[in-house]
Amino acid sequence: MEIYEDEVRHYRIFSKIYTRLTGRQPSPAITEPCPKNYKEGLKIAFKDEQETVDFYLDIADRAKDKYIQHIFRRAAADEQNHAVWFLYFYMKMCCKDR
Repeated sequence: MEIYEDEVRHYRIFSKIYTRLTGRQPSPAITEPCPKNYKEGLKIAFKDEQETVDFYLDIADRAKDKYIQHIFRRAAADEQNHAVWFLYFYMKMCCKDR
């Protein structure tokens, strides 16, 4: 639930920033299919969170606005925390299979 709540908060904040910068509402779309099973989902989630950390930090580094820098750095820290949890669950799953 903590990860879900973080992601909802990120979406809300990023939507406000996007709307402020563009004058339009965002229109998100699902771009990838859902994983076939829980274990695959954990592996994909871990990789995605790690890539997102780098993406958010890049945005923070290039942003001129201090508020945007802060928001994206905070979101990157959240994503890193999520990655740790997904890795933990994945490793727990792998050890259980042995």
